[in-house]
Amino acid sequence: MKYKLRSPLLILALSILLSYGCANQTIDQVPGAYAANSETTAPETTVQSKQLQPSAKAHPKTKLETTPQKPEYPIRPFETETLYDLLVGELAGIRSNFDIALQKYLTQARETRDPGVVSRAAQIAAYTENRPVLLEMSQLWVEVEPESLDANSLAAMSLSHFNRYEEALTHAKFALEHGQNEPLMNLVVSANRANKEQRSTLLKLYPKLETQMPENTFLLLTKAMLQRQQKLLPEALVTVNKLLTLDDSMQPAIMLKAQLLYQSGKKVKASAFLEQSIVSAPNNKRMRLQYARFLADSDLEGAHQQLSILSQQYPNDPELIYSLALASKGLKKHDETVELFTQLTRYPRTVYAAHYELGLLAEENNDIEAVLVHYRQVRSGPKFLPAAVRLSRFMTDHDQLDDARLYLQKLRLDHPQQASALYQIESELLAEQQLLREAYDMLSKAILREPKNIQLLYTRSLLSERQNDFARSEQDLRAILQQDANNAMALNALGYTLTVHTDRYEEAHKLILRALELNPGDPATIDSLGWVSYRLGKYDEAIKHLRDALSKLPDPEVAAHLGEVLWVTGQQDEAMSVWQKVLENDPDNSTILETMKRLTYGATGQ
Repeated sequence: MKYKLRSPLLILALSILLSYGCANQTIDQVPGAYAANSETTAPETTVQSKQLQPSAKAHPKTKLETTPQKPEYPIRPFETETLYDLLVGELAGIRSNFDIALQKYLTQARETRDPGVVSRAAQIAAYTENRPVLLEMSQLWVEVEPESLDANSLAAMSLSHFNRYEEALTHAKFALEHGQNEPLMNLVVSANRANKEQRSTLLKLYPKLETQMPENTFLLLTKAMLQRQQKLLPEALVTVNKLLTLDDSMQPAIMLKAQLLYQSGKKVKASAFLEQSIVSAPNNKRMRLQYARFLADSDLEGAHQQLSILSQQYPNDPELIYSLALASKGLKKHDETVELFTQLTRYPRTVYAAHYELGLLAEENNDIEAVLVHYRQVRSGPKFLPAAVRLSRFMTDHDQLDDARLYLQKLRLDHPQQASALYQIESELLAEQQLLREAYDMLSKAILREPKNIQLLYTRSLLSERQNDFARSEQDLRAILQQDANNAMALNALGYTLTVHTDRYEEAHKLILRALELNPGDPATIDSLGWVSYRLGKYDEAIKHLRDALSKLPDPEVAAHLGEVLWVTGQQDEAMSVWQKVLENDPDNSTILETMKRLTYGATGQ
């Protein structure tokens, strides 16, 4: 911004404003070599665009490179009060007081309608992720500077966030006409969260755009993406084929066509198309990786071959090495798998996952020393708790329960943020050893630390039920519902507990119905509904629900329930058939055998 100077104070203000003024930043389009069943990510583009963001902080999910901007706005005088507000706003921003900075700039943007002030207000709103203000400022910016590419791009993004797709398309079209593709791509990607009618409206606008911009390949690409989101796969294939006749080397289009073929069930054709495309682009990483993913479904050896090629081309890419290691593991190439995962322990991003996989391999070989070494090396990340579970169980299986408990106690000291989960792991370990009282006490210690931890309360309620302490079980489940009245898991558990252990069937029925309303189709809840219907004497309804539950969840307990209702309603042959199906695979299943003994004993009087 440029100002006419009238006092030493204004000279100081100018120096600060110029030092911390607007900046243009370049964003690389996020790659979109997404999985075959994904519909939310855009195919990779090589387009770059500009977006206003403060240089101090990167906007989420983008890569920013800050470059100085020298806006050529006309020199104009500001009132002293205006310039003072701008100075206060900049100083507040320097001191990270962004609320004041935004307030000052927002006030002056509305009052002065100066493009430089408006753009700076938009920057601060973007930085603080104040989306309503960002929307207002981006629209005001377009209003005062309608030919600004940055203003239109920002307006397209902001309007898309508020599902105002038709308005956003106007600004995205302006950007596209001026060589900037990203606003339209962002709009189409965000349209994945739109409803079908909104996307349909967008698609209806495309013929006019195609008339105005004939043979624009990027326009065709985004149209095909929208058609895919609408499940219009044949139409999307027609569009992408048209695109490829204009540019048969456009990687995003090649990737999209392959994914459309795969999603349409033409998996062999999808793989063949990518194989052919790779001939013309043998060093294309994303294309070959997608090809390997397709092959992995039916030709793991072929996938392994493609991943090997990629690993040779990109020897320091840990994600590729990891994928190759998993393929090697699936092919039982033990030595190669160990070598690859060992290699991955040298990379910070994969070190813990690699040690976890090496621990699994060591377990398979019953290599006790290697198991202990590798699982102990998993010190954080998503594999931390699974490693703790596996190592503690491995130690217990080798008659080292006390050592396993000491190990978990040490983990709690070293990782206090994971203490509750580690308490639960130890309690489940004890419960598996039938040490129910100790397990209950362990959970109670954890609940003293976190009295509102829903998972801990739920697990303790199950332990109480196993010890026939139904009052305490109900108490914990109601404690969950006091925090979360719509917790379907707790509603179903409480309803089932009341059904099995009390005669409060009407109350149980209401709880289970509510759970099913919140979690429709859940087979465990449908089983509970069938069982409470049986207790209420609604036999036909019970059989209907239990048949449904068993079709979705072939579990012995569900089979026991269905068989019992069939038995008491005179359908003994079918009941025996249901039970025998379970016993064919599990002859010693106690749930089925106890049910059969109880019912047949009652029938014979023996």
